[in-house]
Amino acid sequence: MTTAGRARPVPRRWVALLRGINLGSRRRVPMARLRELAEDLGYTDVATHLNSGNLLLTSEAVEPVLAAQLAAALQESFGFAVDVVVRSGAELGEVLAANPYPHGDPKQVQVVFLAGPVAAGAADRMTELATSAEQFQLAPRHVYVDFAGGLARSKLAVGLGRALGVPGTSRNLRTVAALAERVGAGEGAR
Repeated sequence: MTTAGRARPVPRRWVALLRGINLGSRRRVPMARLRELAEDLGYTDVATHLNSGNLLLTSEAVEPVLAAQLAAALQESFGFAVDVVVRSGAELGEVLAANPYPHGDPKQVQVVFLAGPVAAGAADRMTELATSAEQFQLAPRHVYVDFAGGLARSKLAVGLGRALGVPGTSRNLRTVAALAERVGAGEGAR
């Protein structure tokens, strides 16, 4: 307890998912610099996974504060806006447990982590884009998509952001599972 009688915030493990970086020669964010930036913001136990903007950290801050702090620091450091979606390790574990496509190819089943609520009519817009082999399921804070025919030629993959009407970032199930394991998906707090 603090002297004011309020409980002190408990540090938690988080995963910050950065959207649209390191996909080509533009919008480059070196992972070493990302880790340094996170440490400069006061986060601890900082690590990255792959080169696609998966940042693991410990902080007492709450999710929207973390997302805003990281987005502002990325804008200042790199000169371009980056959407940041933050999830707890516990939430990643719940996402994996609720996967409606457990027999799908983990490289083709994607989870789109959303920065806000899905826009009205998103399911209809997604249905118009999806092939007969593609399936999806909306959840309050994420969307599961099974791109059974592959992402390369998928109209749904190309139009997903517009169809959802809210910023989000996708990770395949293999990456979500690895992140959940690294951040301790069963832990609500550190």
